Amino acid sequence: MPTYEFATLQTKTSAAPLASEALEYYLKSSQNLGQLLGCWISEIGALNRIALLRRYEDDKLHDRERQALLNSGDPFGCGDHLSRIALDRCATFANVPEIGPGTYGPYYEIRTYEMEMGGMEPTLDTWARAVPIRAKRSTLVTVMRTVEGLPRMISIWPYPSIEKRQECRAQAIKDGIWPPAESFKHLKTDMLSTIYLPTSFSPLK
Repeated sequence: MPTYEFATLQTKTSAAPLASEALEYYLKSSQNLGQLLGCWISEIGALNRIALLRRYEDDKLHDRERQALLNSGDPFGCGDHLSRIALDRCATFANVPEIGPGTYGPYYEIRTYEMEMGGMEPTLDTWARAVPIRAKRSTLVTVMRTVEGLPRMISIWPYPSIEKRQECRAQAIKDGIWPPAESFKHLKTDMLSTIYLPTSFSPLK
């Protein structure tokens, strides 16, 4: 069963473009054991960040590379440009589309939410019912949850423009289909929404 990694690379000020150049080289090397799905640099919100989404055949393969990265003095070959990294193992929610390459952006909104302990299961049920309806209004890349460590959920929504994002969300709220009913019941106040742009080598553009 495949597993997913959502990695956040916090770069030093204005170093994201340089870090992404080295990251591209790493992702094309034999050290990369996952399938690259998307790579983005933050544009609005939490700045100086690179978001990386990969798929692995199984947990063992992911563990192997993750330990190598965490033990390395030069993770991803761009350690000089980084201040910290987070490598989260994730699973997709039910009723979300299979993640595949394509041009859907160029603006990708990545939203992360911290969950209350014990709140993930009821949230999964709520979102599983609501996501297919909301996804008819605009493309959904994925909704994922962490499967270890801090319970969090991550959603990735691409838009052709910021204006289109505002329009889609406003209409969905007006029509009462979004956010999902009681969807914020088990969410902590630690929420983050950041707009990213894809790198030149990202399969999701």
